[in-house]
Amino acid sequence: MRIHDNQILTTLDPEVPTLGVYFFEPKIMSLPDYSDFHLQFIYESLLLLQRSFMKLWIPLLLLPYNALEWFKKLQEYFDISHIYSHEETGNWGTYQRDLRVLFYCKKSEIKITEYGTNGVVRRLKSRDSWNKIWNERMMQKIYYPVQIQKPVITPLELCNISKNTKNKYKEYFLKNWNKNIQKWWEFTGIKILENFLETKSSKYMYNISKPFESQSWCSRLSPYITYGCLSLKIVIQATENRRTELSKLWTDTAKNHRKSLQYFVSRLHWQSHFIQKLEDEPEMEFRNLNKDFDAIRQEIDAQLIEKVFTSRSGIPYIDALIRQLQQTGWCNFRSRAILVSFLCNTCMQPWQAIAPRIAQLFTDYEPGIHYPQFQMQAGTTGINTIRIYNPVYNGKQKDPEWRFIYTFLPELKSVPVKYIHEPHLWEGFKDLGYPEPLVDIKSANKIAKDLLWTTKWNILKSDKEKIVKKHASRVFHGNRKKKSIRNASLRSGNENQIALF
Repeated sequence: MRIHDNQILTTLDPEVPTLGVYFFEPKIMSLPDYSDFHLQFIYESLLLLQRSFMKLWIPLLLLPYNALEWFKKLQEYFDISHIYSHEETGNWGTYQRDLRVLFYCKKSEIKITEYGTNGVVRRLKSRDSWNKIWNERMMQKIYYPVQIQKPVITPLELCNISKNTKNKYKEYFLKNWNKNIQKWWEFTGIKILENFLETKSSKYMYNISKPFESQSWCSRLSPYITYGCLSLKIVIQATENRRTELSKLWTDTAKNHRKSLQYFVSRLHWQSHFIQKLEDEPEMEFRNLNKDFDAIRQEIDAQLIEKVFTSRSGIPYIDALIRQLQQTGWCNFRSRAILVSFLCNTCMQPWQAIAPRIAQLFTDYEPGIHYPQFQMQAGTTGINTIRIYNPVYNGKQKDPEWRFIYTFLPELKSVPVKYIHEPHLWEGFKDLGYPEPLVDIKSANKIAKDLLWTTKWNILKSDKEKIVKKHASRVFHGNRKKKSIRNASLRSGNENQIALF
């Protein structure tokens, strides 16, 4: 959803009329991982993108129909010779939709061209070559659209349908508008990128894991990258240019700033790395990567899950985190990992029952990051270290000044600082109306740790090797001090916890 670095706009035939189409597909929008957060960001970005497209003589229609049925309908108005699109690593629903559209185009003798949008490689033969391909892609030229006058043919009926779609969603958002989610559009993303590289990135590395401070000091670029408003290539190259500028300043401040930016680049590298996992194995959305974990966490406690998602877990860090997500559609990566670990490990709930519901709360929901990360945090990959977080300990460590808890749980403002992360230990607890903790975290974590590690130890070596070959990163073991995009990924045999964006 952009004009900068959109290769399609530079390859179109100027003599052939071009029509831009975005489908608000009922089948996709009805899937359990879709929400108003996603719809609002997409819809508003498209309204502004329409203005940019009109300058290129390309009308952009917004159609509330499933793609395949409307490609067939469009053929009643147009002789479609070529369909251009971008590669997408979406959920299982969009994957199946893509297969149906590709089959239809082949049957109808319509040429279809898909361009890559990030570092994800379609039909990757081996992970051994992935790092090299990623580096090459990130250093390719950035495409800028050329403003040329093209013939425009837009049937009145389609324009009316698109107009009605606008009015439909405009009316919907007047009732369901969330003013707290991030602002949309390509040029908003560009301004945020510029501001981050100039100032905020200087403290990025030091605040990335803090629930309160990260709201201001993280890049906040993830939704723009997720929905294609910003090219990953533009972000990478702009970051490298900023690092070059800072290298000319011989100060400790500039040195630390460069270090933070290198940390940021490594996260961008990991972003593509995780999406590549789902690209290579789409079933990861609903199936354990390692089948040995199928025998555990088979029962769903719907009542427990509901208490967590209504901020009634009795654990302030978890309840504040849920409130933050419901109000803003964002939290930092450490908090996401803690939430998943709490539900899947501490409470021993199946990750498949939770992943779609949490996806609804992320404005920047990226299936290729979401499901591989869910499996990492739930410990079902069989190749990663089992990580089980204690939200009380993390709350004390990452929110020592209690700003995060007090911001999103104002009902606890009367609790003394000493007890803010464990209010049930305070003598005035009964008067709060706040619930007791759902579980005893220490004992529940010990049970989960023993179970998950025992399962992991019993996995056949051959099964682990297959997963490593298909999904593990290829680590660079050379000079750790060398700083370049080529060595952007952090050295980690177990894929250390990361904090994307």
